[in-house]
Amino acid sequence: MNTSNIDYKFLLEVDNNPLVVFNHEGKILYLNGNAEILMSYISPKEIFGLAVNYAPHEYGTKTTQIELAYNQLKFYAINVSYNSDEWIAVRLYYRPRDKQLNKRNSSKGEILTDINMLLDVAIIQFKIDTNTDIRLFTDKDIPKTLLNQNSFSKLLRKSLSSFKAASFLDIELKLGIGEHIIIDEKKYSLIILKFKSNGRYCNRDEEIKDLASELYLVSNLLENSIEFEIPLISK
Repeated sequence: MNTSNIDYKFLLEVDNNPLVVFNHEGKILYLNGNAEILMSYISPKEIFGLAVNYAPHEYGTKTTQIELAYNQLKFYAINVSYNSDEWIAVRLYYRPRDKQLNKRNSSKGEILTDINMLLDVAIIQFKIDTNTDIRLFTDKDIPKTLLNQNSFSKLLRKSLSSFKAASFLDIELKLGIGEHIIIDEKKYSLIILKFKSNGRYCNRDEEIKDLASELYLVSNLLENSIEFEIPLISK
């Protein structure tokens, strides 16, 4: 089997779990996208301390079950690996979580919606006024979900517009593995939509948050990214 064409960096980037690689002095050599989110809540020095404390005594890898929480980010295990004195890698494993939404009032205009289709339309419109290089990673088999299409399209446009000056934009649409939201005592899977670049305009964040809330989406807006968690409701 030929493995030379495997894009290992891509696989690391799309890993749901934060991964950070340090040199022997504790300086960051590499971190993936989810590790950047983690850095909003914990310093690199603290993560390096975890790596040192939970590292195997000899070259190799060691996974330890441990409860860690940084704001809303919760983890159940940590893995530390190294085969050289020059670097050490630490990966934290997210604890699958159930979110709670006590009441959801179905609004007029909600219909079964193909999110991929609306996202494609929004991207086409976005490209008219920008030269941003868009890299799209989507699961085309995501089922339709109940949404107000007009409001969701508006949310997409506002979110994309915050990246209009970015040189690149990574967009990821996938099913959330092991994550659910509970609405009126019913459990629903989550669709994860994430926009990520090297920076963005944040002046319309309150509008984006309000729109997401009206659509019953969980939103997470950071300096370089916007992420929505969308309930998968088929009826």
